[in-house]
Amino acid sequence: MRFSLLINGLLLFVLSGRGQSAPLQPGNGPGGSDYSHNGVIFTDFTSWLSADGYWLFEPNQPKPDSADVIVFNHGYGVFNPGPYGQWIEHLVRKGNIVIFPKYQLNDASLPSGYTSNAITGILDALNELNTNPTRVKPRMEHFAMIGHSYGGVITSNLVTNYASYGTPKPQCFMLCQPGTGGFNGGRIPSYAGMDTDYNALIVVGDDDIVVGNSFGREIMDSTLIPTSHKNYITHFKDNYGSPVLEATHNEPLCKNNDYDGGTVSTVITGGYVASKQDAVDYFCYWKLADALLNCTFYGTDCEYAFGDTPEQRFMGEWSDGTPVIELQVEPSNPMFVDQEEIEVSVYPNPTSDHIFVTTNLLLPLEIAIYDNQGRLVHSTTLSSNQEHVSIEQLSTGHYTLVLKGKQAHVTHFVKQ
Repeated sequence: MRFSLLINGLLLFVLSGRGQSAPLQPGNGPGGSDYSHNGVIFTDFTSWLSADGYWLFEPNQPKPDSADVIVFNHGYGVFNPGPYGQWIEHLVRKGNIVIFPKYQLNDASLPSGYTSNAITGILDALNELNTNPTRVKPRMEHFAMIGHSYGGVITSNLVTNYASYGTPKPQCFMLCQPGTGGFNGGRIPSYAGMDTDYNALIVVGDDDIVVGNSFGREIMDSTLIPTSHKNYITHFKDNYGSPVLEATHNEPLCKNNDYDGGTVSTVITGGYVASKQDAVDYFCYWKLADALLNCTFYGTDCEYAFGDTPEQRFMGEWSDGTPVIELQVEPSNPMFVDQEEIEVSVYPNPTSDHIFVTTNLLLPLEIAIYDNQGRLVHSTTLSSNQEHVSIEQLSTGHYTLVLKGKQAHVTHFVKQ
């Protein structure tokens, strides 16, 4: 009888989190539903015969005389705004014009033409906005870029070589899961010469197996933008409640069929299927983008955009009040870390065949080890405050070790 009660109690404990629902969209603030416009003007300037063109989104109800401008560069194969539609609507109803350039004719389009096609769409869209008296006028002093996946690479190309491309220089940019998926096509040789006066956010998913984090790391590490204006942010899977909050390559997708562009491809279909709207949108991508724009253009909400602050890291709470696993922000801010409370160490370092991981964090924890391409190469569970981990199977090189609990803690080691 006692054994039965114990088993039932354990089952209730294990399953208790599964009954919890995920955070809803906040009512105000960055990522919130305090919209200044109730409508969107959606116009298609593309042709199924052409690899360029653009879709245009303007705020409406009420229709403003002018608005800030965002270029939204899509991921590989998603040359249709529909799979991103809800995020685009969020940005537009917050008061922004969104230009969604098309840079592919089909899934087989070569990356060498992506950036030039995007440039054509951007310049044509700006010309339409500036010359057509029925359009909302673009405030080019408030100009930003957002890019997902290959679109993050195109965005990086544009913010680095804007002068030679003849495109306007944005004041800020956000890269969402940027990368080329193991290919080098479509990127420029170096980003080290990027101007240093940008505000920039680089956001990656811990479970992104499509492009990993190597390109995001390159932009973070090779550019000279001060880290007070450039943060590298990782979001993590949280399966405490239902539905699970994920950290895959598809998290920026958030569909709205009202904005389907009429283009069809295997990747577009897959994008619609993979798309979902959840707390990862509200508290990660939408929140960070809103805060970046507000901080850059108006000097507000900077605590949500930069600095490893509680506001920046916060991912909402499950319905029982349990916090969702926070964002990991680099560089970290020691003002918000109690070093007496949090201790994580890996030794020996460098090492050859094993490491000891020690911590005083609440157990159990998941250990995840990633190579320098962002690929998960080993995972295990930390069930004691000092754990021996064999790494004999790993090749020599630099590795990132992530301890995942209610927060994520990152450290690095070298295998010789």
